[in-house]
Amino acid sequence: MAKKQAQESVFKTMIYPVIILVVICVVCSALLALLNDVTAPIIEANEAAQTQAAYLGVLPEGTDAGQLTTLEGLTTDGVVGAVTTPDGSVAVQASAAGYSGNEVTVFVSFDTTGAIARLSVDASTQTTGIGSKTGEESFWSGFIGWNAAEPVSAGNPVDTIAGATVSSNAVITALNSAIDCYNNEIKGVA
Repeated sequence: MAKKQAQESVFKTMIYPVIILVVICVVCSALLALLNDVTAPIIEANEAAQTQAAYLGVLPEGTDAGQLTTLEGLTTDGVVGAVTTPDGSVAVQASAAGYSGNEVTVFVSFDTTGAIARLSVDASTQTTGIGSKTGEESFWSGFIGWNAAEPVSAGNPVDTIAGATVSSNAVITALNSAIDCYNNEIKGVA
């Protein structure tokens, strides 16, 4: 009798709680998988809307989202995507590794002459107050008007930010990827 009570006691104190925890874990995993399936399309749609808004932010005033043509099959390293407008303007999204390997993303538009018309830099992944300064207009506005016939470099046309050389170089690398894509994959095709 004592042996049977000991077996029941072991079951109640050791095995039963493990079974309960396994069931709870399986139920929680199933719920997380279901939640992921439900939210994945919503997250994808929100990301697409943010990207479209960023493209429209660098394209000429009055550009409508319905006018954008997404370019497929771009192979330039660092280029995430690009769109064109009926008037010949082009916007390219490119990114490069900044400080600690975190991505710096640029959206750059080229006018019909091949000059950089507008620019947006997302440096939110960089060190606040240092590398994040590359996202400020006081840094990137110097690239506006730059002819895409030649790449940009540190000091040409804009100096890097002291203490944020890696982040500054990430912006320059991303811009050069966009310029390379514009010159070699888009110009004459758009």
